[in-house]
Amino acid sequence: MEKRAFRKQQLQRLSQLSDSARQQQNLALQRQLFAHSAWQAAQVVAITLSGDIEVATQPLIERAWAEGKTVVIPKTLPHRQMAFYPYTSTTKLARTSFGLLEPVDGQPIAKSAIDLILVPGLGYSRDRHARIGFGGGYYDRYLADYAGTKLTLAYNEMAFEHAEWPVDDYDILLDELLVAGDGQNDKN
Repeated sequence: MEKRAFRKQQLQRLSQLSDSARQQQNLALQRQLFAHSAWQAAQVVAITLSGDIEVATQPLIERAWAEGKTVVIPKTLPHRQMAFYPYTSTTKLARTSFGLLEPVDGQPIAKSAIDLILVPGLGYSRDRHARIGFGGGYYDRYLADYAGTKLTLAYNEMAFEHAEWPVDDYDILLDELLVAGDGQNDKN
């Protein structure tokens, strides 16, 4: 299936998840993440402000703050580039043309300072840890020379045994995939 068709199918599928299923899976993913060595060791965590169909990130952000971690969130830049900026409860945000909230001001954090990136997406393959995102290519460009841990949290409906979409040479593979229904992690 081509990427555009797969994205459309996944958006539809994820929008049909019940609130209770979404809540159960979010809690299962939180338990897995907070027990994970990459989370425990990380001082700087890059994360998105989640949309309605995505894994809820606000509880993750609040836990990171409570643990004294620095939270950074993405800001899109020209030429399909992005950078991560510090995020606190007082950060001023603006909605982009994509409908995402991004920081208005502040200074970007050096890529080398980020210990863990929680990478968003619509689907993930268990076998290769391939990911299909929302189609902008921002994360693939950013992650191309990122040396830290690339981890994702996936609802059961986001995890596939093999990629059901084309995986291109420029698609960056993740280090690890945490799936809500799994008791253990999928590691490379």
